Amino acid sequence: MTDERELTLTVNGTERMIEVEPRRLLVHALRENLDLTGTHIGCDTGNCGACTVLVDGEPIKSCLAFAVQADGSEILTVEGMEELPAAAGELHPLQEGFHEEHGLQCGYCTPGMIIAGKALLDENPDPDEDEIREAISGNLCRCTGYQNIVRSIEYAADELESRAAADGGTPIDSTNSSSLGATGSEGKSIDCGLENCCGGPGVGSGDHDDGGSS
Repeated sequence: MTDERELTLTVNGTERMIEVEPRRLLVHALRENLDLTGTHIGCDTGNCGACTVLVDGEPIKSCLAFAVQADGSEILTVEGMEELPAAAGELHPLQEGFHEEHGLQCGYCTPGMIIAGKALLDENPDPDEDEIREAISGNLCRCTGYQNIVRSIEYAADELESRAAADGGTPIDSTNSSSLGATGSEGKSIDCGLENCCGGPGVGSGDHDDGGSS
């Protein structure tokens, strides 16, 4: 007899109920239970960051979290970016930036990069290049390098700032901002299992000694 648990997840603003085994990983619940295949599975070890989603505003590598750990949480996947206020019914400035600055490359890492960029801009709307590189240092790109990705996030920061100015200075896209720290909405911790994996290792450590070039 399969021991399944019923979970309630608010995914991209919509409450969803699913039944999963306790061992089911969050990334599989998103892709296979909810058909949200924009979240990719790259390495299955938490190193590549392709599976990054926001859980209660915090970037989480969903291949390292059980779905049951996210019960009751708000989750943002790449599919939800266009639904955010900053998108205004079109592409979110981060998605637009990846298009305009050719940050897409093969595209496999892009969902995780966009979500990592979203987490950064929620915390720091005006990051410098080093801060961007550090923020995405937990996400690997195996194509031609990180320069275009960095420019894409810089583009989004500029675009969000200009839209906020045009809106009278009201911050746009405050949804999913990280006001809860590393603790979920019901007081439970989301542990990815790797040291500093949610923010990624800092530039100059681990897999990112080159500061982002590949």
